[in-house]
Amino acid sequence: MRVALTLAWAGCIALLALLAEVCLGAEVAHVDVPIEENAPPANGHPLTSVVVTQCNLIVAVYVTMPDGRLQRFDKSSGVSAEQLLEMAYTAVRSERLEVECFEDEPARYERHDPV
Repeated sequence: MRVALTLAWAGCIALLALLAEVCLGAEVAHVDVPIEENAPPANGHPLTSVVVTQCNLIVAVYVTMPDGRLQRFDKSSGVSAEQLLEMAYTAVRSERLEVECFEDEPARYERHDPV
């Protein structure tokens, strides 16, 4: 349950970063972000990225591209963890949300400058 809530939160962060400029003042609709199965890493540098990890393992990576696409990658995407991190940390704004392994530990949040 905690992972599902964290993934939902990470998706919201990625969407808000993109939609804030485009739809300022407009009502935001619910958007499902499908997993990019067997998709190669996106060309170019993402505008924003959110890396969700649990116990230092990647759960999902959300990126918004300059053309407005929001992409979601996870272990079923066919993209290695190294490629996902490299792509995510080249974004103009990159964030990491760490969900702890145990219930009594708080979640952590980091912001990264582009690499």
